[in-house]
Amino acid sequence: MLMEETAKKPSGMVAGWHDSHSASAALVDGSGRVLFAAAEERYTKKKLQKGRPHQAMADLAKRFPGMSFPVCYVDMPLGPKITRNLELVTNSLVKGLNSSKNLASLMGIFGKRLVAGQGGGVVGCETDTTASNQELGYQHLVEHHAAHAASAYYCAGFQKAMVVTIDGVGDCLSATVYAGQGSELTQKAKYFYNEIPLGANYETLTGLLGFNPDRHCGKITGLSARGQHHPACVEALNRFFDQSWKRGAKNWFDRLHDEDEQAVLQELRALRQSLLGEFRQEDLAWAIQDTTEQRTLALIAHHAPTDVRHTDICLAGGVFANVRVNQKVKAMGFRNVFVQPAMDDGGLSLGAVLYHLGMERGVPPRRLDHCFLGPSFDEAAMQEAIERRGLSYEKVANIHYAIAQLVERGFVVARFDGAMEFGPRALGNRSILYHTVDPTVNTWLNKRLARTEFMPFAPATLKEKASECYLNMEGCEHTAEFMTITFDCTPEMQRTSPAVVHVDGTARGQLVDARVNPGFHEILREYHKSTGIPSLVNTSFNMHEAPIVATPDDAVASFLDGRLDYLAMGPFLVKSKDATHEKRSDER
Repeated sequence: MLMEETAKKPSGMVAGWHDSHSASAALVDGSGRVLFAAAEERYTKKKLQKGRPHQAMADLAKRFPGMSFPVCYVDMPLGPKITRNLELVTNSLVKGLNSSKNLASLMGIFGKRLVAGQGGGVVGCETDTTASNQELGYQHLVEHHAAHAASAYYCAGFQKAMVVTIDGVGDCLSATVYAGQGSELTQKAKYFYNEIPLGANYETLTGLLGFNPDRHCGKITGLSARGQHHPACVEALNRFFDQSWKRGAKNWFDRLHDEDEQAVLQELRALRQSLLGEFRQEDLAWAIQDTTEQRTLALIAHHAPTDVRHTDICLAGGVFANVRVNQKVKAMGFRNVFVQPAMDDGGLSLGAVLYHLGMERGVPPRRLDHCFLGPSFDEAAMQEAIERRGLSYEKVANIHYAIAQLVERGFVVARFDGAMEFGPRALGNRSILYHTVDPTVNTWLNKRLARTEFMPFAPATLKEKASECYLNMEGCEHTAEFMTITFDCTPEMQRTSPAVVHVDGTARGQLVDARVNPGFHEILREYHKSTGIPSLVNTSFNMHEAPIVATPDDAVASFLDGRLDYLAMGPFLVKSKDATHEKRSDER
């Protein structure tokens, strides 16, 4: 069963949604506090789920029953298509709910009819929560990159900042620059996607090297650290892309999204041999990574104020899922760097709401303290899921101590507790944990999880011990809580935690704050007390190509499929029948 809402219902709530890939829904109160955010993929179990976020919106309505709120929407051409899509959403959501008490809430979200608004791009409905007759107001349409920019700026907590967005394409643009001050965001520059094709080219090369262009760009980032600079390789790759973007040419990025993807990928991979076959995939990855870094830094430098040391910068858009790019941005000298945790299109629903609140209601930025914003479940739901699969379990009084002890002994422990994280990273509540001493874990655990990776697992580290592990963190402590940036590792970190240090000496560390996630922090604290090491391997709790687990049933299924040693779900501990060893894995 779902956990009951016990907090007082906030006033002035606004919902947001979008239906491109990584569809999602969000709810924010009138002060800018995020109450709920979740991606549709977690409900449908289909990675990067496209289409209307039926289940995420229905879940939102369940958790805030009887409430009605205006809606902000992203990524829809103006015209009749808007009306038709909103009607479809209303009908399908209402039809899918058995509980009549949620009908008013959903009608408040999507409206009984649509009315044209004023000021361009404002369409739809808004229900006045004080009106007994569900009077109609307006729905607010927000441009793609404006939503990206708002998702970063209004969550960073800065009162003034430079804001940059870069992605593949959104509403014909691939990059924008904004200035944020108080509650206002002002666009300073915009680039069409053929002008700054960084995200598009990165996706194309990902496909050319044999990976899924929508899902596996992160693999190329990891692979690039194993490559070397070969001028001929860089030149050949640039020539390949220049040809693709010539006037009149049909670029590969558009072809991947507009035509039969598999057929286009076959063409690309044939060209890999004929045009670029002399170069190693590691060196091609190095070339695209370097080009992306250099062009991103050049764009930012072109628009940055002269005194970057006293300037804060906020980043969003799919290109800033690239943690090495983010590290290079910080190295430019900015005072503080914040990357929206859901920096990809999954964060657009949240950004749409925040843009509306800031620009139309004057709500100032509010620091996002955490992104545990999805569904959570009570002990009864967890217990039922375990028993449904006929598994033996015990209820442990001090589950955090038990997890720390198991990990120290070399067991792999999956943890499911609290609210689900929003964004692509697992941050402790839907995570697989292991110690950082064994560098071979990147081979054997990835094999168990059916993953192919070129980057080591990421470490979760006690925030108070961060300076012992990472270098040059000043100004990135907040964004590092969301695992969105790499850091150079200290010699001590490289010595004690080789499982999480990449070949270039960096790690994508997550800083764990006791105030934000006391349970996960307690696991790390107990482990540190026993071993002197303040970090653990933290990888997402899911099988390869599947979304991160959302429900107790998901957790049990993924635990069994991944052949993990233990499942710690709330206070319950489930032991795999294969978890028989008593020594650390690296000592066997």
